[in-house]
Amino acid sequence: MANKKFNSWIKNICMGWGFIMAGSLLSSCNDLMHDDLPPCDMGVDLQFKYDYNVQRADMFKDHVGGLSVFVYDEQGNFIARHDAYNDATSQPLKDPNYAMRINLEPGKYRFATFAFQKKYEDALAQPGAKFQIALPQQGDNITALHARLDREQGKVNNQSQPLDTLWQGLSNELVEVKDLQVTRHTIGLVRDTKQLTISLHQTDEPANINADDFSYQITNANGDISYDNSLLPDEELTYTPYYTWTSEFKDTEGNVKERTAHAALMFSRLIWHPKEKDKNAILTITNKTTGEEVVRINLADYLAQGRGAFEARHYSEQEFLDREYDYKLDFFLQGNQWKYVQLRISILDWFTRIQPVDL
Repeated sequence: MANKKFNSWIKNICMGWGFIMAGSLLSSCNDLMHDDLPPCDMGVDLQFKYDYNVQRADMFKDHVGGLSVFVYDEQGNFIARHDAYNDATSQPLKDPNYAMRINLEPGKYRFATFAFQKKYEDALAQPGAKFQIALPQQGDNITALHARLDREQGKVNNQSQPLDTLWQGLSNELVEVKDLQVTRHTIGLVRDTKQLTISLHQTDEPANINADDFSYQITNANGDISYDNSLLPDEELTYTPYYTWTSEFKDTEGNVKERTAHAALMFSRLIWHPKEKDKNAILTITNKTTGEEVVRINLADYLAQGRGAFEARHYSEQEFLDREYDYKLDFFLQGNQWKYVQLRISILDWFTRIQPVDL
């Protein structure tokens, strides 16, 4: 009899503690009057990857230095912005296990991301053209979110600086946050800024060429990138080199035997248009002295031929253009006419020779 009473007493104590613990948990989560109580583990842990490249390696921690994440509810209405970035005192994005904790009430959400090499506001403070995010206001629809490249009357004024690298990312589906637990979700990033190095060689007179003898430009209406990485309608932009130089090759006596003219350009995302010729990105190179157009090509079409370096992957033209970001074109001139071009993919030491074709 004594044992039964003792067991009953122990049971009542345990039940009492259970109610106290449950009450504490509910209070810590929902009682806004008690700021000294510990917060709930509830919301989402966002992780990020950048493996959409030809290397097929996650280079997020090595390349990305700043993130701006925009949170939208199930109806696509803006709720909040969250940022993370590396600086001189802390470099959280270099941690391979980095996750952005966002506290959210139970519900379904979408997360749109723009990323840079540094904190967004620091990127804006640098010289040269920048991608400006149209920062949303409370309740704005996700379709209003976009990043627009600076321009002056259609010209991208880089001020001799490369563009700060831009990545875009979007949760592929609605992410559900449940009560009293943390949801984990990974967002993949796509790099939208591209690098092109042009080299010009003279076949008849190898030493008779100089980078300053030519003007180089890319034209395309591609400077406004939406939240889902599509291109919004835009004016035609003109990109020019941020750097040009001439290299020399000398013999043992110091005589110049050959020169090569070089130009480095950066530009926004290219879309491959096999039929809509008026939408093509066009690369032109002009002889400043004669005013003659030396090169004119459909840039996306030529660069997309680099997918031949990865035949086993079966990349489409557009997938290759989105994965690759560093291109090299070597034009071989005879007089003022180019006879062929070599497209090089540096990571494989691969190249292909392309003959001139009509646009």
